[in-house]
Amino acid sequence: MLLNLCIKDYALIDNLSIAFGPGLNILTGETGAGKSIIIDAINLIIGERAYTDFIRTGKQNASVEAAFAYKDAAIDDILAEYGIEPEDNTLIISREINAQGRSFSRLNGKMVPASALKKIGKLLIDIHGQHQHQSLLDSKNHIRILDLLGHESISESKHEVSSLYRKYCRVQDNIKVLEKEYADFYRRQDRLKYEVEELEAAQLEPEEDVVLEENRKVIENAEKIFSALEFAYSILYQGYETSSVIDNLSKIVDNFESIMDFYKPIDNITESLKSILYELEDISFTIRNLRDSVDFDAEKLNTINLRLELLNRLKLKYGKNIPELLSYKAQAAAELDKALNINEEISELKAEQEKIKLALSQKALELHEKRKYTANKLEQSISKELKDLGMKNVKFRVNITLKEDLNGIEIDGKKVHISEEGIDNIEFLISTNPGEPLKPLAKIVSGGESSRIMLALKSIVAQVDNISCLIFDEIDAGIGGRTAQTVGEKLSRISNKHQILCVTHSPQIASLGDVHFLIKKENINGQTFTTVCNLEGRERINELARMLGGAEITENTIIHAQEMLNLAKKIKGC
Repeated sequence: MLLNLCIKDYALIDNLSIAFGPGLNILTGETGAGKSIIIDAINLIIGERAYTDFIRTGKQNASVEAAFAYKDAAIDDILAEYGIEPEDNTLIISREINAQGRSFSRLNGKMVPASALKKIGKLLIDIHGQHQHQSLLDSKNHIRILDLLGHESISESKHEVSSLYRKYCRVQDNIKVLEKEYADFYRRQDRLKYEVEELEAAQLEPEEDVVLEENRKVIENAEKIFSALEFAYSILYQGYETSSVIDNLSKIVDNFESIMDFYKPIDNITESLKSILYELEDISFTIRNLRDSVDFDAEKLNTINLRLELLNRLKLKYGKNIPELLSYKAQAAAELDKALNINEEISELKAEQEKIKLALSQKALELHEKRKYTANKLEQSISKELKDLGMKNVKFRVNITLKEDLNGIEIDGKKVHISEEGIDNIEFLISTNPGEPLKPLAKIVSGGESSRIMLALKSIVAQVDNISCLIFDEIDAGIGGRTAQTVGEKLSRISNKHQILCVTHSPQIASLGDVHFLIKKENINGQTFTTVCNLEGRERINELARMLGGAEITENTIIHAQEMLNLAKKIKGC
């Protein structure tokens, strides 16, 4: 609901604040007083294009600010997109234009692009009349409106179609992923097979190259190693030309033991030397064994060199060390194993997809038939509403078509496009004069005729429409008497669930308003201003009398105006 509208330096408006109420808000005034300026300002708030022509003469900026109360959770979702925290279901939208042609938009004080106002404005306000911000004119909304009207019969089928379609898409996406994987695998399967076979044939062992390098060094230096070990063994143990270290140490131990009984200080030294002697003997035996194992084997060296050459070639080719090559081989082998199962998995998914497609086509056709039934009921209801509004020659149709698509699903032998909404393209068509063909609703004439057609539609869809504020601009153009009274009564009924702003010249419609604003144009010190005042009591009677009788207000028009207000109260049940 539009709570308040503040306009500053906009067209003929200097500084204006209007507090709208719930129910039916009436805006009246003489032609040229500036009623359309109010509507233009609201259009600016909901994202319509901003022009520098809107700026009041002599000013550098024009601004419009509006406060709304709302209940639609979709509005919170849009606010979240722009990082704006909801504030107790209250929304303040502002728009400023400067003389340089720049426009600045804000939601709850945070600057946003004008496109954000358009997105959120569609959920807040519907304007019917000479302006194009009408949700009913957008054919994209027609399927939603029809489904809302047929909610009881349609909702279950629509939910099933939506669920099956999403499932169908998920399976299709999985098939595409697997097919891509298989195509990628197919392109490299020969290489993978070769690499796995090559690495498998190499029979790699972790750190094998390190061990082989050490063995090669031993064989290449076998003579030197043997000489060093032989010399050490000879000095420590064998002693060909002179006594060995062990022989000499053994003699020292024997001499010390011979004096231990009468020379105690030598005890510890003797024990230590004995330990050293035993250890040197062990070392000598180890050296001897190492010496005996040293052997220059030319054939073994050749084998090692060949093996190292293979390992180094593989490391260079793959750019990996031995542990990495082993890991790569395992991964490649696993990929080959997985790929072997892809075709089978794809076949299973395609079989599942066919089952889903069959169920989807059946449910989509079921939804199609339910929509046709609801469309027929809507056409009958709209025809009745149009007759009440004095438009008995206007024809309204809900056009339901199926769009052919070679890649779609099969319905009754035809390939048709399907989406989460089903298989239907829905558009409201209208013919305003006898003999004229039916045309899309968006092509109907502007002004009062358009507004009355919209009113007829709104009379039906108001019960399911979430948009809280409806604006009708000069809905009374070309009508009067009983038809104007009917229009007013329909507006009053709709205003029980929706806030309505109605610009009108009809006293019958104006009398049924819950709040009445008078728009006036005044000349002060050579400057023209548009002002707005809330009419109550005698002032409202006088305005209705002016609308009834023109410039001269007589006692009869005053009485007539009062009678209209009394009748309006009875109609509204006040």
